[in-house]
Amino acid sequence: MMTITKLAHFQAVCHFQSVTKAAKYLHISQPSVTASIRDLEGEFHVNLFRHEGKRLILTTEGEFLLEHADRLLSEYTQLSRQMQDLGKNKNLFRLGVPPMGGTIFLPGLYKSFHNKYPEIQLSITECGSIQAMKLLEKGKLDLAMASLSALPDVRLQTLLLGKSKVMLCVSPEHRLAHKKAIKFSMLKDEPLVLFEKDSAPEIAIERIFEREGIVPNVLLYSSQLSMIKQFILDGTAAAFLLEDLVKNDKDIISIPFEKQINFDIVLMWKKDQYLYSDVSCFLEFAKNYLK
Repeated sequence: MMTITKLAHFQAVCHFQSVTKAAKYLHISQPSVTASIRDLEGEFHVNLFRHEGKRLILTTEGEFLLEHADRLLSEYTQLSRQMQDLGKNKNLFRLGVPPMGGTIFLPGLYKSFHNKYPEIQLSITECGSIQAMKLLEKGKLDLAMASLSALPDVRLQTLLLGKSKVMLCVSPEHRLAHKKAIKFSMLKDEPLVLFEKDSAPEIAIERIFEREGIVPNVLLYSSQLSMIKQFILDGTAAAFLLEDLVKNDKDIISIPFEKQINFDIVLMWKKDQYLYSDVSCFLEFAKNYLK
C-alpha cells in the first residue's frame, strides 16, 4: 500500500538520482529505500525509473507520481505542524529580517514581545526582501520583515510597520556634504557602498542608475551596517541608507534625493497559509505595538 513514508523515500531518490545517496540523506538502510520503490512499482504495475549509467532517471509515470508526491508531502508536513500547534506543543516560529529594515524595527519590537511572551521563541534569519519572498513561498519562513518600494506579490499579505526613505550618507568632509538634495547625476564615478543584491533598496537604486545611464562605481556590496558606516566615516565611500538608520547619527551627513525614494517597512506572509497561534500572536502584538 502507498504510504507517506514510501513517497518520502521516492521523493529523496528523485532528488539525488541515487538510492545510495537518498538512503544516506534519510539515515536509513539502502535496502529499505529500494523496497519502498519496488513496492510502489509493484502496487501500480509501472516503472518509476530507468537507469542511465549510475543515475536513476524518472519515467513518465515517475514524473507524474513525483508531481503529486511533492504536493502531498508538503501538505502532510504542514498538517503535522498545524496539529502540533493545536496541541500547544509549538512555541517557535521563523522570521526573516532584512539588514536595514530589521535594524530599525526589530530590536524594540522583539524585546517588548519577548518580555510579554517569554515562552514563544523566534528563529530569526537575516535575508534581503527578495530572498524573504522566495523563502515564504517555499514555506521556509512563517513571517518576513521587508523594505519595499511597491506592493509585493499578490500571494502575500502585509502589515505596515512604518515608512522610511533612502538617503545618501557621507562624511562631514565629503564634497557633497553641504548639498540640500542630491541628483543621481552628481554620483557619476563616486565610490559607493551598496547593500547586498537581494535587498529591495539596492535593486531600486541600481534601476535608477540604469535609467540615468550611469554605471555606478561600487566598491563593495555588504549587509554589515557597521562596515558600511565605517566606509562612510573614513571618507572612503558614500552609501545609501534608510533615513531612520542615520537620523540620530551626528557623525554622518544624510542628504535626501530631489526625487524621494520611499520605502514601506512591512511584515509579510502567504495569504493562503495557516497562521500558527504564535504567529497570529506576534502579528496582533505588532499591530498594537505600532499604535
